[in-house]
Amino acid sequence: MPADLERLDPQLRAYLVEKLNWVREKPRDANRQSTLGMVYASNGLWEQAREAFRNAGRLAARQPLPAVYVAVATQELGDAKEALRLFRELTVRFPDFPPAYARLGDASLRAGEVASAEAAFRRLVASAPGEWRGYSGMGDVKLRYGEYAEAAKELEKATQLAPSEKIAHHLLGLAYLGLGRAEDAEIELRRGLNAQYYPMPDAWEATASQHMKLLPDLFEMAKQYSAAGKPDKAVAILEEALKFHPGNLGVMNHLAVAYNESGLPQKGRDLLLQVIGRNNRNVSAYVGLSYSCTALGDYDGAISYACRAIELATNNAQGYVAKANALLAREQDNDALAALESAFRCDPNSADIQMTMGDVCLKNLNLTKEAIEHYESAAKLDPVLVSAYVRIAQLHIESSEPGQSREAISRIRKLAPTSPSLKLLEERLRILEQQKSGRD
Repeated sequence: MPADLERLDPQLRAYLVEKLNWVREKPRDANRQSTLGMVYASNGLWEQAREAFRNAGRLAARQPLPAVYVAVATQELGDAKEALRLFRELTVRFPDFPPAYARLGDASLRAGEVASAEAAFRRLVASAPGEWRGYSGMGDVKLRYGEYAEAAKELEKATQLAPSEKIAHHLLGLAYLGLGRAEDAEIELRRGLNAQYYPMPDAWEATASQHMKLLPDLFEMAKQYSAAGKPDKAVAILEEALKFHPGNLGVMNHLAVAYNESGLPQKGRDLLLQVIGRNNRNVSAYVGLSYSCTALGDYDGAISYACRAIELATNNAQGYVAKANALLAREQDNDALAALESAFRCDPNSADIQMTMGDVCLKNLNLTKEAIEHYESAAKLDPVLVSAYVRIAQLHIESSEPGQSREAISRIRKLAPTSPSLKLLEERLRILEQQKSGRD
């Protein structure tokens, strides 16, 4: 029991009390002790987590995961030396458990013990050849030795196994820089932007998200569900959070966004009206209200709320984007484009805004040249944005410009060789080149 239980987040406190009572019913149940450990760990209570994992280890001494998480908790509590010792001991006790080698390799790299890390990652590759972290770890080791060609070889294997893992792309970009392959390095470093390392998954780690009860974690989970096309799950998470945090404007704003994305804009609008009733300078609420009103067909209200957001935060792109969204719905395309131009001045690094401007020029205003310029700007801002190159290639083919389309297709081939658009574009380019050759 945390000493400061009453000071914890109310939702977390209620969940902890529930799980503590559950464990007290059968205190010698290793599964219940380990679950309690994951509840603590998932919410940053590492002292209590370590004790629960130690209890689980006493009750299930032949299982590796309790020992893994005692070491993890020790690491999180800042005792890196002891954690490294525990990870080494773990690989001796459980030599056929790949996550132990992954943890040991990572901890060794953090401690600057590169030779130890190399041995751990070699064992990981041997015991789990389909696990990308072994090759990524070996690539990191080779980078530290300055062996860039060997590093690239290992990291290329890692990215083949896990194309979406940013850390592997980031390290591959560094290897390409070391080899003087500047263009390839730029692509990989961009793919690896904002890379974070996540440990090798295991049966306990897979349960962590269901135990998270702190608001920042819940907001992030809701965002991920919405991005994955499951906004209803985001709604469920945030509705539960609101029960424990009634009147919390952050929760209300996030829930309103989830309502909008779930096709419930009326609920979103009702909630956001409560927000601005409490704080009439809440920019996020006005932006959300604009989207709610647009979805409800109240375009005047949508524009009005977006303008209020702009008035409160003239340098925030979101108000202008919301205004453009409403103007497009009302078929005021030129005004929408002007609003997007203002948004881009606020956020000159946004490839997404440039893509939207290109789409408005192409689909709404029939301005092909201007559309290409926006797509090309988007590609410069985000060199791995495949959709930009697809549009560029399409438009140049339609304009009978095989040279420019060939260059864009070459970029797509390098970035996304399995893209469904690639074969179609290649075939269209082949036909165009035959036609031009026949005319010549």
